Amino acid sequence: MKRKRIYLSVTCLVFLLSAKSQHVTKTSAAIKFQSNLQSGILIGQKGSKPALSVNAVNGIKYSTWFGGIGVGIDYYGLKRSIPLFLDIQKDISAKSNTWFWFADAGYNFPWLMNNEKMKFVEKYKAVGGLFYEAGAGYKFTIFNKTRIGLSAGYSYKQLKEKYTYPCVWCEFNIPPDQTNKYQYRRIAIKFNWWLL
Repeated sequence: MKRKRIYLSVTCLVFLLSAKSQHVTKTSAAIKFQSNLQSGILIGQKGSKPALSVNAVNGIKYSTWFGGIGVGIDYYGLKRSIPLFLDIQKDISAKSNTWFWFADAGYNFPWLMNNEKMKFVEKYKAVGGLFYEAGAGYKFTIFNKTRIGLSAGYSYKQLKEKYTYPCVWCEFNIPPDQTNKYQYRRIAIKFNWWLL
């Protein structure tokens, strides 16, 4: 009888241990740091030349979602500027080769060279404005933690120039301030390089 109890106890213990070892634990998707380097061209209205665009975006990737902060340099309409923006990307699937969509929104800071500023005016000031970009692309893996891809999207930027014309003979009637508003709408075609 004692032998049966020991045998039954050992059998139950082995059964419980084997059942416990076959328990599948759910693994959650890891949060990872990711960098995205972009370079491309901005194509706009008829008669304008394609412009260069270079961006760097750093952030967090979770599952098929990415969120980060980006900064770049653009030569929109012969007016150099620095966009600072939030970037959201969504991979269509969890596979390493996949389509994705993206949306960026932020502020566009002017960084004009001397030849881009207006001449023969007073109180000249360049002011930035809204920046956004949205589109889609395709990415594929070339190395273990490196992906490359192409994307295309719509890009929008605002810039303003404020100034006053000089008037030598205007003692009391000062000329009013002038403002030029620029709204740049472009198609952005970019090469992307992701470092995971």
